[in-house]
Amino acid sequence: MFKITWDKDTGGVKLSSYAKEDTIGVSPRPVFFEELDLLKLNELGWQYPHSKEPLLWACNKQYFYQGKLVFEVKGANIYDSATVTLQPNAPNLILEPVDIKSMLEKNKDELFLIESEAIEFIRDTYMQYSSARESVERVSTNQIDFEKLASIQTKKTKKLMAIVKEDCGSFDIMPLESAKIEGKKVYQTTRIDKFIASFSGGKDSQVVLDLCTRAIPPHAFEVIYSDTGYELPPSLSLYKEVEIHYNKLYPELKFSTALNHENVLNYWDKIGTPSDTHRWCCSVMKTAPLYRSLKIEGTNRQARVLTFEGVRAEESTRRSNYNRIGKGVKHSTVINASPILDWNTTEILLYLFKYNLPINPAYRQGMTRVGCLICPFSSEWNDMISQTCYTTELKPFLTRVEYSTKRAGIQDIHDYIKDGNWKRRAGGRGLSFSSYMEIISVKPDLIIKCFSPQKNILTWLCAVGEFNINKSNEKITGEIIYDKKIFKFNILSKDIETIITFENSANFPSFQGLLKRAFDFVATVIC
Repeated sequence: MFKITWDKDTGGVKLSSYAKEDTIGVSPRPVFFEELDLLKLNELGWQYPHSKEPLLWACNKQYFYQGKLVFEVKGANIYDSATVTLQPNAPNLILEPVDIKSMLEKNKDELFLIESEAIEFIRDTYMQYSSARESVERVSTNQIDFEKLASIQTKKTKKLMAIVKEDCGSFDIMPLESAKIEGKKVYQTTRIDKFIASFSGGKDSQVVLDLCTRAIPPHAFEVIYSDTGYELPPSLSLYKEVEIHYNKLYPELKFSTALNHENVLNYWDKIGTPSDTHRWCCSVMKTAPLYRSLKIEGTNRQARVLTFEGVRAEESTRRSNYNRIGKGVKHSTVINASPILDWNTTEILLYLFKYNLPINPAYRQGMTRVGCLICPFSSEWNDMISQTCYTTELKPFLTRVEYSTKRAGIQDIHDYIKDGNWKRRAGGRGLSFSSYMEIISVKPDLIIKCFSPQKNILTWLCAVGEFNINKSNEKITGEIIYDKKIFKFNILSKDIETIITFENSANFPSFQGLLKRAFDFVATVIC
């Protein structure tokens, strides 16, 4: 939401409403001694206290101390530790903690603005929907389904329509933007049976939970933690700590856990390893148990729920297009409200510092996002930390990834896994596919295997670049031009199996990416 610059006086950051010459392009995250220990900076001559306060700040893989770049990291993955490259100005540094108190004092006005706006949003959203029962009754006296009419008009005009109350007491429908400009009160006609704050153990949901306790009565909502079965150990501990913390402040606030009745490893064995295109784990281990727990007591009816969640636009391109209130986005009976949609990572951490809220130890170890022990959407950096810090807990899952990779006939198992290729496949054990594709190797050659391709194997290759071929029995050899470079390739077909090899392409990831896409159209990727 705010722009960020370094504050050398405090060793921290300063929020600003406008861009300056020294504005930082990426939201920095605080770095604690646990992460420096993990990177073995103490073995490189650095000295630093094991303090509660952060010592540095990181922007992606660059680390800054008092506004100056001091080292970079690269090469981290699930099998290999990161390589640290110190800057010439950073040998044998003696670090001092960030002056949190002074930094917060300098940012108090900006923090007040964003948290006040978020609290107002939560309160207004709650008031609109908590009074929905009354508005439903009033609307129904008109014998007109205004909500249905609003939905029809939204589709027809391509503008978001709203139900408003006129001065005469009747209801009408008009564009939401016009209603805001004219100061009309917008009515919701969706009955809400439950208000919940969804807690994940991450920093974003933790801030949303705290904001909810400041905005609406504690008896009016409940906190639900979805335990997927392979949560990070510190996330489970943090949930208990958070529950104790808020129960002391608000005894009426209800906490509960949604958990699948079956062990997650059983699902891995039945369905196969999850991937970015076959993300069964989220729906099976998280969403389904959550919605099962939201049945109305004494009935089999699904409760209508409004969830305050910690989704932020900064996290991904897809999320940057989210509306602040989404109706039926993930489930037909659920409305998702995102109070901190426009907050950046730095603002989230400053809020936690300001109110002295517990921080998930996984962040202190260097994780950029806290989720499951292993995830097809996690970064190689987070994979490295998970393997280093939670080796025992991760082992059963990593063993299954290795086994499925070996079973697929891939030779360089470790290279395949650490490059993240296991994440970019679809399908799974127990699922039947008439055709599919496997990435056998990515270096030095890209080797792709297609089974029962649905189209001519060369159908989409022209989308990558100009090529020519020579045919000889079951083998095709050829050359393709990409970025003014010539790459040799060969295609070997036997029965229902086709193997395509692009020689010496490892140093051209964009080229390999386009090739994978081209053959993905020919045959569905499998896991």
